[in-house]
Amino acid sequence: MSEKTPKLELPLNIPVTITLLQDQPVCGNSQYGPYYLYNIVNGDGQTPRSFFAAPEVHEKLKELKKGDRAKLLKKAEQRGSKIITVYEVEVEKTQQTSATAVINNGSNDNFFELMLQSCRDAVKIQNELGGLMDPKSVAVTLFIARSRVTANGFGG
Repeated sequence: MSEKTPKLELPLNIPVTITLLQDQPVCGNSQYGPYYLYNIVNGDGQTPRSFFAAPEVHEKLKELKKGDRAKLLKKAEQRGSKIITVYEVEVEKTQQTSATAVINNGSNDNFFELMLQSCRDAVKIQNELGGLMDPKSVAVTLFIARSRVTANGFGG
């Protein structure tokens, strides 16, 4: 008789740091809809756990690989008369040399960082507005505006 891996339940308003134990989650469909099962180790670093990620959490975790870490925060927010669950996912930077660092290493301009920040901000804007905006268009717009601002704060 094999024991089931304990399931990680995220508590409200308490951040939990997880480490992925595999490159990709197990994805499938059940009577409740699609599911995304991650095998993780939580903050204690000792106990492997199963984590069923909400779709919005999966969208942020799906690019991570084995050994990558993320901080998850489950919050309850009121929208009108409804109380909804909102998740914050903060991916922790790894100490490994990333492909983006190698690409950026030979460049002295600030455009690479501007574009990365513009993309990150565009995704935040999209999430804030419930998907009403195309993040690619927002990212390009932000990048153009930021790249035209000079040190004194005026367009050049």
